[in-house]
Amino acid sequence: MRIRIRDAVEADVEGIAKAHVQGWRESYKDFLRPDALVGLSVEERMQMWRRALAEPEPRARLLVAETNDGEIVGFIRGGPIRGKGAELLASEAEIFAIYLLDRVKRQGIGRKLMAGVFHHLAAHNLRSVGLWVLKDNLEARRFYEALGGIAGPEQSFDLRGQMVTEIAYRFELASLD
Repeated sequence: MRIRIRDAVEADVEGIAKAHVQGWRESYKDFLRPDALVGLSVEERMQMWRRALAEPEPRARLLVAETNDGEIVGFIRGGPIRGKGAELLASEAEIFAIYLLDRVKRQGIGRKLMAGVFHHLAAHNLRSVGLWVLKDNLEARRFYEALGGIAGPEQSFDLRGQMVTEIAYRFELASLD
C-alpha cells in the first residue's frame, strides 16, 4: 500500500475525524477504560477540524497520510505553542495531535509526518517543539525518543473520567537548517 503525505484541505475533514476517533481507540485501548473510548464522536471531531481549517494559523501545519484509494489513515497538526501546559513544554511550537491507524504503523509514515511539520515550523523560525504523550504509552515514547525527543516534565489530569499522567517531549529544530 502506497501512502502519500500532503497538506490537509477542507474536503478532508470527515476523513481526519474518522482517523482521529479510530486512532484514539487503537492508541489508547490499553490505557483508558473502554467507556471513555466508546463516547468518542466523529461528528464532534469533524466540527473541531472544520474550525481548525476555517481559521488557519499560517505558522501551523496540518498534514494527512492518505492511501492511493483516498483513505486518510493518519494525520498530524503542529504550530505555535498554545495555552495548556505551555510553560511546562518550554518550547516555541507544539505538536497538537498525531495519529496513525494501527495497520499503517511502523512503515515510516509517522517519521514523514513529523518531519513535514518540523520543517514547516523551522521555516517559520520556530526552533523548538514540544508535545505531550501518555506516560504509560511506551511505544509512542520510544518513537519520540528515536526522533531525538528529550523527555521532560509530567502532568496529571482527568481525561474522560480517568486520571492519567502525560510526559512532555521536546525537540530542537535548529539542526534542520
